[in-house]
Amino acid sequence: MRLSLHTSPDPAIRAQLLALLDRYNDAATGRTEPARHLTILLRDATGAIEGGLVGISYYDWLIVEMLFVPPGLRGHGVGTRLMHAAEAVALKRGCRGVWLDTASPAAEAFYHRLGYHIFATLADQPRGHVRWWMARPLKQGVRQEGALAGLEVHEARHAEGAAMIGAALGAEADACMGADPLRATLAIVAADDQGRLQGGLWMMVRRGWLFLDLFVLAPATRRGGTGKRILAMAEDQARALGCTGVWLDSFDFQAPPFYELHGYRRFGALADYPAPHGRVWLNKRFQDGGEA
Repeated sequence: MRLSLHTSPDPAIRAQLLALLDRYNDAATGRTEPARHLTILLRDATGAIEGGLVGISYYDWLIVEMLFVPPGLRGHGVGTRLMHAAEAVALKRGCRGVWLDTASPAAEAFYHRLGYHIFATLADQPRGHVRWWMARPLKQGVRQEGALAGLEVHEARHAEGAAMIGAALGAEADACMGADPLRATLAIVAADDQGRLQGGLWMMVRRGWLFLDLFVLAPATRRGGTGKRILAMAEDQARALGCTGVWLDSFDFQAPPFYELHGYRRFGALADYPAPHGRVWLNKRFQDGGEA
């Protein structure tokens, strides 16, 4: 198996890895459930996008990927309204709950007031700051009449809206935590002798940590040490870039024991994701020798 590192990877590689992983997940769960996007937009009087919420549901949970309310609208219930709308969509889709992550103390307090609880915490992302993962179970059968009224709801990813919200959140994060010194997207591709993709790892450096986004190998390539080689290459890249460590999340039917065998520790979990399975969060810190 030939391994190659891509420092400016083609997004098509991620799409191929995601397709492999989806097939694996479907076989493991007996469910063929595609991811479903969600965008709720806020527009100003001129029709320009000024904020909103971006999410995605997959295997019984809705993930709120981004939420941004412009400063002039804060303190007026707009954020609460957006979250209630997202929860209403999640209920319509049959989701068990909603989860998200944030490094903003103000946002953590906001979500706490809405009934979200912390289920995972990662210190030093970036150094001196904490990232929290929070979740709220939803009660099936609860009707939220009017939660979507007056809002621009897209049951798809709105490219312009997602770009605007992401840029606004990034600017606020930089103002609070300092500019992110290195933002990188990397990929390690595993190919056979004919050059055919057999799996690999898609990863991103954000706020001083390497995040393992997608890691999958075709069945025929497993148990031959390829996964171990890829993980070692990823960690070498993280160290070379000065990262504090590596983190990831994984369904319990995927590879948590593999990561634990290589020094990763669990720092959070969500049950019934999807039932009877769960999802776990793992990390490996470098500053204490690896390894702590």
